[in-house]
Amino acid sequence: MHDMGSDGSAMGQQGGGFDEQLVASAELLQRIRGLSRRFSGVGLRGTALIRMPQCDRLVSSEARVWFALENLQITGSFKVRGALAALDSWSGCTDRTVVTASAGNHGAGVAFAAEVLGWQAVVVVPEATPRRKVQAIQRAGVKLERVQGGYDRAEEQAYSLAKTHGWRFLSPYDDVVVAAGNGGSLGFEIVQQLGCVPERVVVPVGGGGLASGLGWALAQQAGESIGQNRRVWGVQSEMSPAMARSLEEKRAIESLEPLGPTLAEGLEGGVRARAFDRAAMVLGGVWVVTEQEISWAIQWIWQELGLRVEGSAAAALVPLLSGRLRGWIQGNMVIVLTGRNVDDDVFRQVTGDACCRSVGWSL
Repeated sequence: MHDMGSDGSAMGQQGGGFDEQLVASAELLQRIRGLSRRFSGVGLRGTALIRMPQCDRLVSSEARVWFALENLQITGSFKVRGALAALDSWSGCTDRTVVTASAGNHGAGVAFAAEVLGWQAVVVVPEATPRRKVQAIQRAGVKLERVQGGYDRAEEQAYSLAKTHGWRFLSPYDDVVVAAGNGGSLGFEIVQQLGCVPERVVVPVGGGGLASGLGWALAQQAGESIGQNRRVWGVQSEMSPAMARSLEEKRAIESLEPLGPTLAEGLEGGVRARAFDRAAMVLGGVWVVTEQEISWAIQWIWQELGLRVEGSAAAALVPLLSGRLRGWIQGNMVIVLTGRNVDDDVFRQVTGDACCRSVGWSL
């Protein structure tokens, strides 16, 4: 079992020799570094990094808290970064059909990238995928297939289609180029804007691709070996804590049906073995938070900053707002708000709930 941190987070694997095939090469990271500039003409944005001094005291007297606003990204989430990076890396392919599974945001990113780069795409999603995410996929004119069950079932179907038709399968998390595109490009932009490598970056975690890419970029920028200084920490919902359980049990929980309804459907499902191995190299730990806390975090950031975020993104705010980070670090800490694609009715219901004020989440 992995030890549990004193703050209640599941701790990442320490030390050990790493399989270099699991890690992005220096050449790949170099190509990824200018991703947002390369695709700025089609709308890809460098991340907006904003200072949140009112949050500093929730960590320590010497902390400096920042938010990275990937909820402002084209397609509504960071996932478009990895999709563009992956399809661009396959530019020499003659058979230009890709199939993917998605809880929504990755599918929208693949649909966008396919339209931009001249690919045909098939996106398989769970039946319960939010309407806003489904509409974003359909706007690009790709083929959409829905399946009963959660994300794991969608991934099984996508793999089956790839095998049957000879299409390329693109994982939203278990792919080095996707991970580098999503997290690596974001990590480089964060360092460039801060002028230094942050002490910690807190992100929502599903399959771990974003965390892995961030860990690679931050280690390279700091001149560290991977895993030397675990700067990336993750957050998951109690309803689907596959990465946290995987870290605790030192093995990948490859299939995990949600334990109940969740606002953070983008973090659902299990994690494949190689994706777990990548994430375990860089993660300092993973906090598991409640659905009520995620709901409060959605409302808090709407009230404080007028920002619309989905449940998966809001999860990353919970350790800060709930007091789990008190006394944690000194220096720069970045929280990545990964997306905004929440259905209107869900958003109205959550932001109309006055319970947030009763727990003191008002700065």
